[in-house]
Amino acid sequence: MKIVHILISLLFCFSFSSEIAFAKNEDDPEASFSTDHNYTKEVIIKWISVKNIQKTCEQESRKRNFGGFGYKVEACSFWDRNKEGKAICSIFTMSKTTMHAIGHEMRHCFQGEWHK
Repeated sequence: MKIVHILISLLFCFSFSSEIAFAKNEDDPEASFSTDHNYTKEVIIKWISVKNIQKTCEQESRKRNFGGFGYKVEACSFWDRNKEGKAICSIFTMSKTTMHAIGHEMRHCFQGEWHK
């Protein structure tokens, strides 16, 4: 009986610690995050769907002298300013995308480079 209690305790500890680790994952679509660090409260968002997301994101990154990604991406976003100086955030995705991908990029539109 004592072994059963130990196993249950270990299982509980493992489950609890894996939940904590997952909750800290910055790209967890269910994780909460603060809006206190937004760079802006207003931005014009352009959503552009493309055929080759990797090629487009690499080209857009290099065009802005960021040097490219160097890893696989599902989507990307970049800031620009229009003639009036208003912030424009362009989000690039495939024509078939996910809510997580668009939400992730929209967060970049408001918080910039929030990855750690």
